[in-house]
Amino acid sequence: MLWLGLFLPRLPIEVFLRGATPDPRSEPIAVCDRQRVLQASESAQALGVRHGMKHATALALAPELEIVERAPALERDALHQIACWALQFTPCVSLQPADTESADARGLLLEVEPSLRLFGGRDELIARVRAGLAQLGFSAQIACAPTATGAWLLAGQRDGLSAQTGAQLNARLAGLPVQRLDAAVPHLATLESVGVRTLKDLAQLPRAGLARRFGNALLAELDRAFGRLPEPRLWFEAPPVFDARLELLAQVENAEALLFGARRLIAQLCGWLSARHAAVLAFQLVGEHDDEEPTTLNVRLAEASRDMDRLVGLLRETLAVTRLAAPVHTLRLHCDQVSPLAGANGEMFPVPASAREGLGRLIERLQARLGRGQVQRLLLACDHRPEAAYRVEIVERLPHGTPQSPPPDPGIAATLPRPLWLLGRPIPLSERNNRPFWHGPLTLLAGPERIESGWWDDALVQRDYFIAADDSNALLWIYRERVPDAESRRGWFLQGRFG
Repeated sequence: MLWLGLFLPRLPIEVFLRGATPDPRSEPIAVCDRQRVLQASESAQALGVRHGMKHATALALAPELEIVERAPALERDALHQIACWALQFTPCVSLQPADTESADARGLLLEVEPSLRLFGGRDELIARVRAGLAQLGFSAQIACAPTATGAWLLAGQRDGLSAQTGAQLNARLAGLPVQRLDAAVPHLATLESVGVRTLKDLAQLPRAGLARRFGNALLAELDRAFGRLPEPRLWFEAPPVFDARLELLAQVENAEALLFGARRLIAQLCGWLSARHAAVLAFQLVGEHDDEEPTTLNVRLAEASRDMDRLVGLLRETLAVTRLAAPVHTLRLHCDQVSPLAGANGEMFPVPASAREGLGRLIERLQARLGRGQVQRLLLACDHRPEAAYRVEIVERLPHGTPQSPPPDPGIAATLPRPLWLLGRPIPLSERNNRPFWHGPLTLLAGPERIESGWWDDALVQRDYFIAADDSNALLWIYRERVPDAESRRGWFLQGRFG
């Protein structure tokens, strides 16, 4: 087996910073625990704020420093969100420790041996994990080892450590400080007094004496790290409904400025969808205000997708036409309707699916900019009357497969050509010397084509259609009422033009 250990050393402050825009001039912020600075942002460190510094001292050095109390609940929520996202790489994801009620729970363990070939090898997989965590707003120390505890100990020591075999693992672990073992922390003073500073020193002591003096937990953790003892893990399970929150560091008044934080939530959503082999047709972005009802943006796609760039682009168009009722302090992304979607295959040449995807993206962007009711399409109808041979409907989503047209009438193939340009209302034509007249006499070139239809809906037509040419040789589509119009007493009408 091969395990990836993901240790998040800056999780206490990153749960706050991930909701802020990456501006180097941003206000300094520090996370305090029991009146002492636990972690500080880069801008705060530039002002001299350091770990372990008292609350009052930090404010004296940087009066503009924003101090927030450590939020273990936010850290636990963040770990669950990262674990949900990491399921796209392997179904074997475990929180470290499994009981995240611990205030120092800052990482994950991933069993990735079966996934290496799918993602192009160990290095490529680690690179994708690291890039994805950066999109989510987190940084991690990543190490790999044949055992879960070994990978976790190496990740906590330094980023990039790796052990492929048991011999390499023994060599890597031997030099680690003994305080890396959780079971050794209560006994550090005693171990120091007998000269035990590394795991190698601890492993050389008599096992019976260690168990009698420090308990079996210390030996068990040491054996699990070296692979001498099996290590069952509790696997993380993805929730059936995606619902993630992101508290913004400062209130946002402009809707378009919400995109930075929303992008992090969409990255989590795409990871959750990949883990479930699913895609989304719609999701909701909710902006919470202090004194107003939340603003809800309903984003719908023309067809199911889990492509992050597509979802972000569609949300960008939606935010561009949105006005906020009040400043937003928290974002929430919710999705409870998904559909199965297999992974995409690479392709060398364009295929119909590529054209379909491009059409879907175009429809989504137009709907986001103009409104859903403004994007419409024409569909054929089984009717011989030209004005009733089509209908207009709002595009809700792209149909699966090739759209089915109504079955052709056997007699239509023998009829005259019909123009694509039909007038909204037929224009009455005059008649001179027994010829239809439209800015000059018209010459009948083909026809007649008789249409008698519509008796069932009180819109009966009885017409003879002709193709005619005017003095400039432009082709027109005209018809003559078999029963002349009683009011105008003119039986000729212009209904369309040929291109």
